Amino acid sequence: MKINSPTEDKIIVDLTEQDMLKLDITYEDMDYSTIETRRVIWTLLDEAGKTLGRELDPSRRMIIEAMPKSEGGCVLSFTILDGRKRYLPKKQFLKKQSETLLCEFDGAETLLNAAACLKKLCLNAKSSLYENGGKYRLTVSGAEDIPKIKTCLSEFGKAESCDALLCEFTKEHWHELAAENAIERLV
Repeated sequence: MKINSPTEDKIIVDLTEQDMLKLDITYEDMDYSTIETRRVIWTLLDEAGKTLGRELDPSRRMIIEAMPKSEGGCVLSFTILDGRKRYLPKKQFLKKQSETLLCEFDGAETLLNAAACLKKLCLNAKSSLYENGGKYRLTVSGAEDIPKIKTCLSEFGKAESCDALLCEFTKEHWHELAAENAIERLV
């Protein structure tokens, strides 16, 4: 676990996959309306207070943002709102970054089978398709049920959450076959 505070009102907590296991939570399960998520947030704020040498009251108004990491774990950003303008929220909430999945396939047949499976799950998802040396990468974002989509993709290829860097690398170094609606085009 890495904790830093770039400004007085901002705290960044970088959690590894092992940290998440110790805290008994997954990115998918994070929801501030549940007691389990609040317990984790309070624990992290307590640990951040000890590390930074200052009192952090978990009942203060703040925005909590969560972003998954491609290698597992996540980054939590706490922005303390006390003293800010009135139009900001009066209570805490957890804002999760939109997750992008990237799945790599060894061949066209497995890609087509995955697309048929995904067609049922991704009605409003954005999808792009890339090729490099006979391998294919499909990115899926904006979907409502990412865990189900990840499970479906894992049956046919290697599926993982995709950070911005990996997505940009794929866009830059792989040949783009479909920039939008790749799933619909494949089916």
